Amino acid sequence: MLNIHIDDPELEKSIKQVFGEDTRSIARAFSEFIKQRRIRQDIGISIEQLAAGESLPLNDVMDDIRAKYE
Repeated sequence: MLNIHIDDPELEKSIKQVFGEDTRSIARAFSEFIKQRRIRQDIGISIEQLAAGESLPLNDVMDDIRAKYE
């Protein structure tokens, strides 16, 4: 388990306004945030690889995405 300490009163206030004290909803939203960040990083790497001529067949890419995110 990971515990996160928020040392920003404004951020803490915003989180409480949106989620109240519902820690499950906070954890779920944080998880979605992390997943989206990983996807953006993966897309950035893919763009760099494509620009370097390191492309892969579309079917291989889609299979990899499904395995990773489904």
